[in-house]
Amino acid sequence: MLMKNSEEKRNTAWRAVMTVSSVLIVIVAVFFIVRIFTANPVAGTWVSEEGDITLVIDNRASLQVEDGSVSARTEYTVDRKTKVLTIHVNDDEILEQAEASEGEVTEGEIRDLLESVEGTYDYNIESNTLTLTEREYGSQMVFEKE
Repeated sequence: MLMKNSEEKRNTAWRAVMTVSSVLIVIVAVFFIVRIFTANPVAGTWVSEEGDITLVIDNRASLQVEDGSVSARTEYTVDRKTKVLTIHVNDDEILEQAEASEGEVTEGEIRDLLESVEGTYDYNIESNTLTLTEREYGSQMVFEKE
């Protein structure tokens, strides 16, 4: 064994091991606490219950909407305190995406897809289910996390 006959050296080694492990535990705990309170709760890939729309939400306020034949990107804002998700549609971005598709997708198809999800929603997440409730009319869209 390391340092067989020296009690003082064993105590020093034991203190060093305990200090390092304590520091690591504190660092890991701080990481998870910060992640819990600062993470974007709606980030991820969400598929609607009907399977007709897929939302790919990243942490940088960008949202990819797909319906099988058309895929479009737009911006969103999320307010974690009031649990509100707002999806914005930008006409310039729609035109840019239509031009970038080189005729595969028209501006009208992209606009129709994005306007189907545009709006302000109250969101609720329970386990792997995201429920978006439209604030104005109360209609709901339910998504499962992939």
